[in-house]
Amino acid sequence: MEDSPVELSVVESSPNTLVLRIAGELDMATVPAATAFAHAHLGRTRRELVLDLSGVTFFASDGITLLLTMRSACQAVGKSLRVVATTPAVLHPLEVAGLREHFAITSGLEEIG
Repeated sequence: MEDSPVELSVVESSPNTLVLRIAGELDMATVPAATAFAHAHLGRTRRELVLDLSGVTFFASDGITLLLTMRSACQAVGKSLRVVATTPAVLHPLEVAGLREHFAITSGLEEIG
């Protein structure tokens, strides 16, 4: 059996902030599972959901769809979404799509507080 091209895990959890790590490839085959994972954990935080994408190696339109979906889901329940993004694999598609300014993007978990 082949390893999954995406890894999903809970990194850190407090009542106000939940950090989910998504690593590997975010494409049409993996985004549905990543979206379901994020949705399933959204209720575990009162204030902020953080998606740590620092380990993402492939990110295109499906990855952007994931972020837009989760931003809407967070807004619908009065929570904020923050994205940890450090690599061109994630930052470049957001820049090209003109969406980088639409997300609270940080360069590391140490900025979460």
